[in-house]
Amino acid sequence: MTVIMLPGGVLRVPWAVTLLDGTRAEGTRDVRPVDADYEQWLAYALTEDEVRRLETEETARDVEILARWRARRSA
Repeated sequence: MTVIMLPGGVLRVPWAVTLLDGTRAEGTRDVRPVDADYEQWLAYALTEDEVRRLETEETARDVEILARWRARRSA
């Protein structure tokens, strides 16, 4: 779950809804500073730059792991 703080303080929060026929629709919703649950989500919020940095680090780790796995498999 990633909560992203957008410019202006709005939080982009993961959100899911189950429709009457049982279909689950997943997406996001925006929570503004005036909304009742803003403080609850604020504790989990990351800036867009922080999210981008974490994704870059995760991608680098994935590449490293795959390189090691391929090297062992070919040995």
